[in-house]
Amino acid sequence: STHLTIEAATKAAQATLDAAEKENQRVSVAVVDRNGNTIVTLRGDGAGPQSYESAVKKAFTAVSWNAPTSELVKRLANAPTLKDIPGTLFLGGGAPVTAKGAPIAGIGVAGAPSGDLDEK
Repeated sequence: STHLTIEAATKAAQATLDAAEKENQRVSVAVVDRNGNTIVTLRGDGAGPQSYESAVKKAFTAVSWNAPTSELVKRLANAPTLKDIPGTLFLGGGAPVTAKGAPIAGIGVAGAPSGDLDEK
């Protein structure tokens, strides 16, 4: 399949939120489709107001480059203007969802104290 169903996206978002809450992290989770359109977002209890938009941007960034945002941060050293692309956020916490090696969706997590924790 070349897309993630709403059911699969919702399950993925809830599982991600549950994992974060087990670590006592108050986060928002976003799942976007291959084109970067938001499928589902969940704002965890106590998640900060900025976390929602950050989660969407991380998911969009991950699916756009088919790479975890923590890896993309490293590319900024060689291509600092990447971060000027509208709608992107080069911080850890975004990951692509692939099928047969091609990106079909992106998941973004924001609100933990660091991007490394978001990505976990």
